[in-house]
Amino acid sequence: MVSGDLQVFSLLPVMQMLLASGRSGQFTVEHPRGGSLWIENGEVIHARCGDLTGDSALQLLCSLDSGTFTFEPDRQPPERSLHLRQDAVMHRMLVDTEAWTPLLRLFPDWSRTLRFTSHWNEAQPVTRQQFRALSLVGQGHTLRSMVNRSELAPRVMLETLKPFLTGGLIEMA
Repeated sequence: MVSGDLQVFSLLPVMQMLLASGRSGQFTVEHPRGGSLWIENGEVIHARCGDLTGDSALQLLCSLDSGTFTFEPDRQPPERSLHLRQDAVMHRMLVDTEAWTPLLRLFPDWSRTLRFTSHWNEAQPVTRQQFRALSLVGQGHTLRSMVNRSELAPRVMLETLKPFLTGGLIEMA
């Protein structure tokens, strides 16, 4: 078993090392947004993060810049939701990691809820995607729970809510 801290060894170099080694097993990060990736012979074959699996789980795991990780060799996945070779997964993780940075500044605490402010107007025009994201606001769900419940990919969910937060129409409660 290999273990460490993502504040010391960041996610991308750790994943690059694991994938390049050609090893198989389960990589887990303990963090409020944490989860697991299963690797088989240097390919990512499954991801789980809370209720999310596959691409959405991998995307959410890319938001992590802290937490403790472990790699347990020869652990089999409960299912196969991904088939990503080393180059593809590293490219995707690099893009996703960079895209999360500004969103995590706006949404730093995923244990908090979102609510509508007094500036919200029921006549506010919204797109279908915005409606899907906003329908979870004000129902007492934590941000983590909202991401898990949404039909939207985690980063898409927060990108959709971003203009409403920066515009003062919703706020962290």
